[in-house]
Amino acid sequence: MSKLTASVLLALLVLLLTLCRGILAPQIAGAAFVASYDISRDPDIYPQVEVQSTPVPFPTDYPPPAGLDVYQPALLPDFATEVTLRPNATRYDITLSLQVGEKPALKGVQSVHYTNEEHLPLEYLVFRLYPNLPDFGGEMNVYTVTVNAVPVKPLYTANRSAMYVPLRPALAPGETVHVTMEFQAILPTDTRSGYAVFTYADGVYALAGFYPTIPVYDAQGWNAEVASPYGDVTFTDTSFYRVQITVPVDLVVVSSGQTVEVTGKGDGTRSWTAVAGPMRDFYIAMSQDYQLLYDFVDGIRINSYYRSGQAEGGQLALRYARDAVHIFNQLFGPYPYTELDIVPTPTNAGGIEYPGAIVTAQSLYPEKSEYLELVVAHEVAHQWWYGLVGSDQVDAPWMDEALTNYCAYVYFERTAPPEKAQHIKKVAFEDPYRELQQNHLDRAIGGPVAGFGTQSDYVAVIYGKGPLFFDAVRERLGDTAFFAGLRLYLERHRYGVAYPEDLIAALEDASGQCIGDLYSTWVVGKPPQGDCAEEH
Repeated sequence: MSKLTASVLLALLVLLLTLCRGILAPQIAGAAFVASYDISRDPDIYPQVEVQSTPVPFPTDYPPPAGLDVYQPALLPDFATEVTLRPNATRYDITLSLQVGEKPALKGVQSVHYTNEEHLPLEYLVFRLYPNLPDFGGEMNVYTVTVNAVPVKPLYTANRSAMYVPLRPALAPGETVHVTMEFQAILPTDTRSGYAVFTYADGVYALAGFYPTIPVYDAQGWNAEVASPYGDVTFTDTSFYRVQITVPVDLVVVSSGQTVEVTGKGDGTRSWTAVAGPMRDFYIAMSQDYQLLYDFVDGIRINSYYRSGQAEGGQLALRYARDAVHIFNQLFGPYPYTELDIVPTPTNAGGIEYPGAIVTAQSLYPEKSEYLELVVAHEVAHQWWYGLVGSDQVDAPWMDEALTNYCAYVYFERTAPPEKAQHIKKVAFEDPYRELQQNHLDRAIGGPVAGFGTQSDYVAVIYGKGPLFFDAVRERLGDTAFFAGLRLYLERHRYGVAYPEDLIAALEDASGQCIGDLYSTWVVGKPPQGDCAEEH
C-alpha cells in the first residue's frame, strides 16, 4: 500500500463532507408540523394541483399487507426471525416501470400500510417527494391518492417536497391505514444536481429518493423541513419493501435488499423484484455497463460492481468492504442482511450510504487510491450507524457522521501499520481541530447542520473534531468498555431511532463510568457540572 501523503489527507476533509448521502437543498420554509396542526391555514401550503394522467384502477377495497415472511430472504438465516422485531413497521409495495428517452422517468404505483405507533392520533400522513428539492434537479408528481380506497386531495409544502395526506377520521394509536398512489419521477440528465444522487448520466440511472417516503414523526412532529445546503436530508424509520421494476433487458439492476425474481417480458424488457427490511430506505442503481465481482465474509455476500476498464477498482473496493464488514461485525455486532452492494456512479460525492448498498464515485476507480479505501470503510460503518441504528441526521449529525468517521479510523487501526493509522488521526482529526482553535472558530459538535455558518466549518467540526470526542471517551473507558458500549447501543436500538441521551447511556451503562462531563464539553459546549465533573 502506498504511503499516505499530507496533501492527500488534507484534501480528505473536503471529501469527507460528501461521503454521506449528499442530498443538497437550500433552506426554505417548511416546518415539522405536529399532528393537531391545522395545515390548511398555513400560508406556505401549496393547493392541490390537478394533473392529468391515465386513471389507475385502484380496488374498491384493499389487500392485507404481505406476511412478514415475505421479507425474510433479505436477512441471513440466523436473523430471519428479526422481521418480528418491527411487526408494525411501514410496508411499501412499489411497482415501477422505466420510461427511457430524452427525459427518462419512473412511473410507479405505490401501496403503503402504515400503523400509528405514536401516542396520539395523527390527522395527516406525510410523504417526502425528494426529487422536487431544488438541488435534485428532477421532478415528482403524485396523481391519484386513496386512503383506505377513498380518494383524497393532498396538500403540499417545503417546495412541494412534502405531501400531507389527510386522514379522516384521525388515525388513532395502534390503528393501521392503507394508502395508494400513482406517481411519476422525472430524472435530470446531468451530474450538477444534488451530487447526482437522482439522475441519469454517463449511462447510469442513480435512483435515490425515487418513491414518496414517510419521514420520522417524533416530539417535534413530522420531520418535513428542507435540510441545509450541506449535510443529510433524510430521517426515516425502518420499513419493509417489496419493489418490482421493469426495465430494458440489457440493464443491470443493483438495489437494496435481496433480488428474489427476474422475469423476462418478451418485449425487450424484464422485471426485477426485490424485498428488503427492516431497512431505513431503498436504493436502486442501473447501467448496461455494470460488471460484478463478489466474495463472502461471515456468511454475507459482498457484491462489488464496476464499470468497463475499472476491474482493479472493483477488486479493491471488494477487499476493503469485506475487511470492514468483518471488523465491524466483531466490534459492534452482526450485520444481519444477506448481502452488501458497492456500486460506482457518476456522483461528484466521494461516497454515499444507503441500507444494504454503498455508492462510490466511479472517478476513484481507475487507480489505486487511499480515498477509495477510506470511502468504503466510512460507508460500511454507516451500515451500523445510520442503517441499523438511526438518528436525526439533520439536527444531530455528530451522532452518525462523527461516530462513523471515527470507525473508519478504527478500521485503519486494524488493517494498516500503526504509524499510518496515527497519521490519519493527526491529519484528518487533530490538525483541523487545532486550526479551528487557532482561528477562533472552535465550537461544540452538537446542534443541527443548519447551525453551522459555512460548509467548511461543518466539515471541520463534524468530521474533524467530532471523532475526537469518541477518541476521548474511548481513552477514558478503555477499549473493552468502549466497544462494549457500542455493542449495547446497537442491541438497544437495533432497527430503531436513537437520540444523544441513548448513546451516552449505552456507553455509561456498559462501562459503569460517567462521561457526562465529556458530553458537556465536546457536544454541548458547556462546562461540566455535577458528580461526573467532580469525579474527573
